[in-house]
Amino acid sequence: MNGKKIDLNKIAKRELKIANQELNIDLLFQDDVALKKMPFKVTIVYALIGGLWILFSDRVLNILIESKSLMVRIQTIKGWAYVLISSFIIYFLISEFTKKSKDWSSTIKENYQEIQATYEQLIAAEEELRAQFDELNDKQAIIEKSEERYKLALEGSNDAIFEIDLITNEFFSSDKISDITGYDNNEITSLEDLLNLVSKEDRKVAISDFNDHLNGKTLYYQSSLKIEFNGGGDKWILIRGKCLRDKKGVATKISGSVTDISGQKDYENKIDKLKFYDILTDIPNRRLFISTLENEIIKGKGKDKEVKFAVLFIDLDNFKEINDTLGHDYGDELLKKVAISLKASIKPGDLVSRVGGDEFFILMKNIEDYTAISNLCEKLLGILNCEISIAGKQVYTSASIGITVFPDDGCQSNMLLKNADTAMYSAKYNGKAKYSFFNKNMSDIVVRRVEIEKGLRHALENDEFEVYYQPQIDIINNKIKGFEALLRWNNSELGKISPSEFIPVAEKSGLIIPMGDWIIKTVFLQNNLWKSKGYIYDTIAINLSAVQLQNDKFEENLKRIIAETKVNTRFVELEITESILMKDFEKGVKLLTEIRSLGINIALDDFGTGYSSLSYLKQLPINTLKIDKSFIDNIATNEREKAIVDGIIQLAQKIDLDVIAEGVEAKEQIKLLESMGCNQIQGYYFSRPLPSDEIEEKFLKTNWIEPYN
Repeated sequence: MNGKKIDLNKIAKRELKIANQELNIDLLFQDDVALKKMPFKVTIVYALIGGLWILFSDRVLNILIESKSLMVRIQTIKGWAYVLISSFIIYFLISEFTKKSKDWSSTIKENYQEIQATYEQLIAAEEELRAQFDELNDKQAIIEKSEERYKLALEGSNDAIFEIDLITNEFFSSDKISDITGYDNNEITSLEDLLNLVSKEDRKVAISDFNDHLNGKTLYYQSSLKIEFNGGGDKWILIRGKCLRDKKGVATKISGSVTDISGQKDYENKIDKLKFYDILTDIPNRRLFISTLENEIIKGKGKDKEVKFAVLFIDLDNFKEINDTLGHDYGDELLKKVAISLKASIKPGDLVSRVGGDEFFILMKNIEDYTAISNLCEKLLGILNCEISIAGKQVYTSASIGITVFPDDGCQSNMLLKNADTAMYSAKYNGKAKYSFFNKNMSDIVVRRVEIEKGLRHALENDEFEVYYQPQIDIINNKIKGFEALLRWNNSELGKISPSEFIPVAEKSGLIIPMGDWIIKTVFLQNNLWKSKGYIYDTIAINLSAVQLQNDKFEENLKRIIAETKVNTRFVELEITESILMKDFEKGVKLLTEIRSLGINIALDDFGTGYSSLSYLKQLPINTLKIDKSFIDNIATNEREKAIVDGIIQLAQKIDLDVIAEGVEAKEQIKLLESMGCNQIQGYYFSRPLPSDEIEEKFLKTNWIEPYN
């Protein structure tokens, strides 16, 4: 206790002093009694002396003195003698009484002062004792409250507390140990009892960790262990503790805690599953597949006997169409059923993995020859190239499979995956629903297309696309008529790729649909920005692919983008080609009419290269006719082509269409076109396609074009 201590010696001295004072008071009391008896004694003595004096003095005098006159004198002297003697006695008595009275008074006063001081000391001691008593009560209350809090904390905590005396082997544990283990406290009376609950695979680790701490190898004892819960099943616990050591460093006690970490372990297992397993299909993901593949490569390189294994890359051929037509819920169910079928088809020890979207990997281990691979691929195609029932609907699917073999095709994981990818795309380009082994002599064209499609699949999310703009010039007024938006792609691995190379691949793979939506939205937003700055031009033209127009959701997506961007549609022009319309003329006309109703202009691109029929031209809801570059190239040297161009211009003007000549690169071409009545020119003579910021600086801020002549 940090409060004041009671001084017992001091209290004893005070008590002894008080006893002495009480003794002096008793003596004074006895003197006081004697004092009270003194007047009586004096009176008696005085009476006796006086009486004896009267009785005997006269008789003696009568005997001795006969003369009466002398007798009278002597009696007078006798009387005065009596008075003097009496006075002396009285004076002596009073003097003694006075002296004693003074002594008594002084003694009483001193004793009173001492009693008063002692009383004050007693009062102070009483107050000190009371203060110390109150302090003790306060500290006792704090201790009780602290113990109550500690008890509540233990009861509310997930931890059980234990202490082991390593000398006597005494074991203590809190009540919480029963909740954690399912056993009563009296059933766990030692550390051995607790360790006996630990699973066999963890018991050695627990004992090793415990001994390491006892021997001073670790600062703390800590083990994560699985135990058998008395209520059934397993639990994970964390035991932590620290030793108390004597002066020699020998452990004498160990105290610590036992924590139920089953929830934490479950969470960690879920995290691990999320890291290594696909959430939708519950099969290994790409990370786990590559990790397993790399381990197999290490094993294969480390063995004397050559070990072969195969990587199969499976891609569903028409999965996107299923998603687009039936919705993602049906697509997800299809992927789950495919995963189940693939798992059921492989032999024990092999691995199937979903690596993204509609793509799956299979790792075939310990391959004896290629026949086993072909047999599995035939089996898989039989399962996947058929109708699958999903929620009462029959969904037809097929798959293309690419195969690569270790070590024949490569000894590194990235090379094997790339080869399997190439082989899979080769199967797709050769008609789909097939399997193809990787061949080092595969066509460079196939490999190139594979690389382009792979890059396109991630180009949007990697922000690799950019829209360039080529101006359309009004050569009569030397002004900007409008622009044509053209897509450019710069891939981090492949570099800059020509649209003539990647657009066909995008159309064949269906990737042109999301790419097309992105272009439309980007151009709409760019138009909004330029118009907000007050720039003057008529329209920005966007090329459409046949695949986009054949998509049933094209019109719906277009309306959505218009609503999102709030673009003024009179500044928008969509370009289509003759060949697109001829695939389904009536459907095409209906769609174009719907687009025109939105306020969007329509241009017919590459006119003259297709059917070029006046009968259908009159039926099309178009605003602009664009003459293909192939006719423009030779108009200055070829009279036949010059005549064709002139005829197209005259035809367009008669049916009230604007005409734009594309691909103009020479002044002579411009002069001829102007003489034919074509006043709108697009081509490298004025500008090649440029990024938006360069277009703004070079053309829009001035809105003036240097006259060609």
